[in-house]
Amino acid sequence: MELETAVMAPADTAQDLAGAARRLEALAREHEQDSVASAAAELAQRLEQNRFHLVVVGQFKRGKTSFLNALLGESILPVAVLPLTSVVTVLRYGQNPRAVVHFRNQRATEISLERLAEYVTESGNPRNAKQVAYAEVFHPSPYLAGGVTLIDTPGVASVYEHNTQVTYDFLPRMDAAIFITSPEPPLTSAEIEFLRDLGKQVGRIFFVMNKADTVEPDHLAEVLDFVRRSLPPELPADNGEIFPISARLALQAKQKGDALLLARSGLPALERRIGQFLREERNRVFQFAAGRRLLGLAAELRMLLRLQIQAARMPLEQLREKISEFDRQLRLAQQQREDSRVLLRAGLARLSANFEKAARQFAESQLPAVTATAQRHFQASASLSRRKQAAEMDRFIARTVHELFEQWRSQFERQALEEFRNLAARFQHSINELADRVRRTAGELFGIEIAPLELADELAWLESTGYYTDSLLDWGLGNAPLLLPGPLFRRYLLRRVLKAVAEELDRNATRVAYDFKRRLQKSLLDFERTLEAKLDEAVGGIRQAMDTALRKQQTDSARARELAQDLLPAIEELDRISTMIRENVPEAAPAA
Repeated sequence: MELETAVMAPADTAQDLAGAARRLEALAREHEQDSVASAAAELAQRLEQNRFHLVVVGQFKRGKTSFLNALLGESILPVAVLPLTSVVTVLRYGQNPRAVVHFRNQRATEISLERLAEYVTESGNPRNAKQVAYAEVFHPSPYLAGGVTLIDTPGVASVYEHNTQVTYDFLPRMDAAIFITSPEPPLTSAEIEFLRDLGKQVGRIFFVMNKADTVEPDHLAEVLDFVRRSLPPELPADNGEIFPISARLALQAKQKGDALLLARSGLPALERRIGQFLREERNRVFQFAAGRRLLGLAAELRMLLRLQIQAARMPLEQLREKISEFDRQLRLAQQQREDSRVLLRAGLARLSANFEKAARQFAESQLPAVTATAQRHFQASASLSRRKQAAEMDRFIARTVHELFEQWRSQFERQALEEFRNLAARFQHSINELADRVRRTAGELFGIEIAPLELADELAWLESTGYYTDSLLDWGLGNAPLLLPGPLFRRYLLRRVLKAVAEELDRNATRVAYDFKRRLQKSLLDFERTLEAKLDEAVGGIRQAMDTALRKQQTDSARARELAQDLLPAIEELDRISTMIRENVPEAAPAA
């Protein structure tokens, strides 16, 4: 299908917003607020280049990458059974298809599209060992014309470390989103929670029910109705349409030029809607997202400047007392954070112990059935040579026990992971409260209003590393058991088989419990580090503003008060910037 984007040139509003972003950047740099300055600079560049981010999001294994391939009509992006690593893939317009890999050390290298899987899939780049920041793919698709950028994100609630956090970190840079789900299961609690956060950032969400061809029509209708009823009420009112498609059939149809199959895939209806959006609504949604982001940055910078003014106007001794009180409250918050951490770790220790107990109980419960199955297989393999029968029983026991534990782990770990998320959510809530309290304390001490800062985060869970599959029964040539007479050897081998069954069950119970505990601890450490870094960031700008005022007071208190007066024009400029944004993008005003 040929997409006619007919993307409009940047409206005057977009240019006004770009100018506002540059003014905000300059003010932030002038007053040494680098984080605000960097965010404003990035937004200004996107507005100037009319670069629109249409981001594909969803839970792991919903078919996000397959959907993008169907949209482009080619298998450009690698699709794997394993989920992708924590790597964002950015698709931009380019006459010649190619890829550029950007690394975290700022280095970039151009590669062929055939090598993309080496950098963005778990099999090619396990745990992102190559330190890829993001991959950039250039393609002459009409979807990518006129500054539209399609972005493939890691799945939320993925089993791989950091994937969810990478997607959450990208939220402020999303202008519109295509949310991919599928029938089995139709919508999880993790997806609903993510949608709540997504709805706060973007003005347009397209809902896609992928893999619609895998269920009967009656069941599909029930699934679609369930998803509609489950969508968070916080989403914008005009975001309720759901498009059932089959990305698999759509890609096949485009590659074969089969119009009937393409129609059956359901993709054309979605393509028409996206095309209409890009022609008629793109600028409005882009300006809405940019305006809301700019208002938030302006509010943060305004608060920091007001704090500096209030601090500079105080007598030096009073300022020191205020800072001392703030530091006392900060230490108290840090102690409470440690208390919360102790409670979280105690809860996770109980969870780990319960998991180990359940694994051992499962092993004991399976011993009679596996023993009987092994005996039957032993009789069935009696015609093999001694060495081959020993090797066959070795493989049979390892495979049987592994499959049992894999099925059990998959089911039981889902329950354990839900409890893990609940425990972590309580810890996250306590960190949010602490950050809010510390910021509120600063506001009360210096007589200014400081908005609460939500430290939204999501738990990342490490993948399982598997189980022991060491040889149990296979011996080398010359070992005495192979020299026994036939009946004696068979009895000896059967005893070894029955013993090996018990050993393999016990070994896998130990292994799966250790593996779960290791992943629990690693995920916990990553989660704690991320939230604590965000807590430090939430109060870092405030503390820096206090230190700046104190330094100026200690140098020359009279001059410090004069400098405080010099900040008033900057605040007035911020007020003018905010007013301009609200007038040009009224929908963004509630975020002020």
